[in-house]
Amino acid sequence: MTSASASMPRVDTHAHIFHRGLTAIATARYVPAYDVALADYLAFLDAHGIARGVLVQPSFLGSDNSHLVEALQQASGRLAGVAVVEEALPESQMARLAEAGIRGLRFNLVGRAPTLIADPAHRPTLRAAEQLGLHVELHADAPDLLRALAVLDGFDGPIVVDHFGRPSATAGELEGLLALAKDPRIHVKLSAPYRVQRPDATSLAPLFVAAFGTERLLWGSDWPWTQFEDRVTANAVLPAALGLTPAMVEGLDATAMRLFFPGAAQPNAA
Repeated sequence: MTSASASMPRVDTHAHIFHRGLTAIATARYVPAYDVALADYLAFLDAHGIARGVLVQPSFLGSDNSHLVEALQQASGRLAGVAVVEEALPESQMARLAEAGIRGLRFNLVGRAPTLIADPAHRPTLRAAEQLGLHVELHADAPDLLRALAVLDGFDGPIVVDHFGRPSATAGELEGLLALAKDPRIHVKLSAPYRVQRPDATSLAPLFVAAFGTERLLWGSDWPWTQFEDRVTANAVLPAALGLTPAMVEGLDATAMRLFFPGAAQPNAA
């Protein structure tokens, strides 16, 4: 195995697909004016020797997860998914999502009240997620993320934090995120450093490894880098660019397999 292949991830835990024919929600903050198909994402994985991937429901599509579920079915087990559920669903519908390859439920709290997740309407959804072994995924800026976590203390499943927790350079934000390591439910995606408003964003990954250990960290490409398409390339977001060693990458892959592909064989190195 070459050093280059040893440093490549085998699981990408954060990507999106969409096309202009899909209906965006009225409150969408941003809607891409281009298409990215399942075939495009699979080609991205193949080009970088990545065995498995995770598709995350784009926020602008709201809770209509049909395009996501269709893609998972077409990928024949190579991909898992993270859905958005804005309203209480019958347990049977939640079970069907899990059977289709959905492994988590995402709450995008950017521009929204961080305590939204405490709405009583979400309680049945969270209970069903616990029973089905699904994790909760949170996307929010660091201060709002910490507020959201404060009202999730009754959730017993894993909680995945997107994009390093999006700390700014404001004193105490990064430290507050690293302190979350004491909560065994919390996992963090080392993804999208360009969405982190800090000059040292690409140097944060080793700090999270020191705090959480690789067993509660994940790597994600955030492909196709929406709103940053002309400024980001794969080389800028691959683990080596974030200061992650091959041994760290191996640990992150194991975490990704446990959360997103339970029971599947660990993918072989490229």
